[in-house]
Amino acid sequence: MLDAATPGTDKPRKLVEITDLKMHFPIRSGLLRRHTGDIKAVDGVTFDIYEGETLGLVGESGCGKSTCGRAILRLYEVTGGSVVIEGRDIAALGPEELRKTRPTMQMVFQDPQASLNPRMTVADIIGEPLNEHTTLSSKEKLARIYELMDQVGLNRAFANRYPHEFSGGQRQRIGIARALALNPKFIVCDEPIAALDVSIQAQVVNLLEDLQDKLGLTYLFISHDLSMVRHIADRVAVMYLGRIVELSPRDDLYEDPLHPYAKALLSAVPEPDPAHEAVRQRIILQGDVPSPANPPKGCNFCTRCPEVQPLCHQQDPDLIEVRPGRYVACHFVKPEKPTAGSTGGIEAKERNQQGERR
Repeated sequence: MLDAATPGTDKPRKLVEITDLKMHFPIRSGLLRRHTGDIKAVDGVTFDIYEGETLGLVGESGCGKSTCGRAILRLYEVTGGSVVIEGRDIAALGPEELRKTRPTMQMVFQDPQASLNPRMTVADIIGEPLNEHTTLSSKEKLARIYELMDQVGLNRAFANRYPHEFSGGQRQRIGIARALALNPKFIVCDEPIAALDVSIQAQVVNLLEDLQDKLGLTYLFISHDLSMVRHIADRVAVMYLGRIVELSPRDDLYEDPLHPYAKALLSAVPEPDPAHEAVRQRIILQGDVPSPANPPKGCNFCTRCPEVQPLCHQQDPDLIEVRPGRYVACHFVKPEKPTAGSTGGIEAKERNQQGERR
């Protein structure tokens, strides 16, 4: 594992370290509601997020992206693994200690209409975290609310209006202002543009980028919009059925995906150049995604993989570094010889094994 940055070096500092994270939801059946199984929404995820970077988390609907984001912030009680933020294991904290760490980590939700209280004004919504976690006077709170509204591009004159009086993009700006109220270092953006018109999506993403530059924020950007992730992310993690199958720098992934699922996923991204679009080859996956309550034996992707081999049905591949900074969970993507001084970001195989031993 890489150490935190030290004075005089350019090594990035890890802000978030996730090791073997599991989030299983119990299945209960029968009159007595006995525990008869588990839905393995997140099943052994390991990655790091560096200070000041944006990590994109992509995958098709139902793969566990949003559950992973919520588990990282401990909006769910995690089943297993560790989530270390700023050197503290969030998954192991007691209620009072967890409450004290909340200002460090915040979330921007997918649907701004559902995540804002319709009975509260904009000033009340943005000021609620200040009421809970600070001892500011009423005047100081109002000044902070106005400052936050300015940062996200909302008119101060709208402070006493209600969410239904705003457009979808404006409501999302209110949600972003609320997330910024306590000066967090890490923000999980859970598909923040999915519920917005296409014309508004770019404005919200540009706002997030501007705020990151000004405030030094670190993002986990969850999305199924691969074109937007390419625009905003520094590195991208591809998720399938509760597991990370590839983790790579953005440009490397989009130019040369290594995992068969990543290849299929990126083949669906339209090309703006008509000449390239005409010769682009789509990879059409056969069959349906297996149930997370009953994942296949071996590799999770073996039932749909166009490159499947008998070994895939028997053994689950580890997420290992195959090229500098590139991690793939596939038996048939072989590691290149490591180069001196390469810094990949995580030692996924080693840490997964440590998690299993725990």
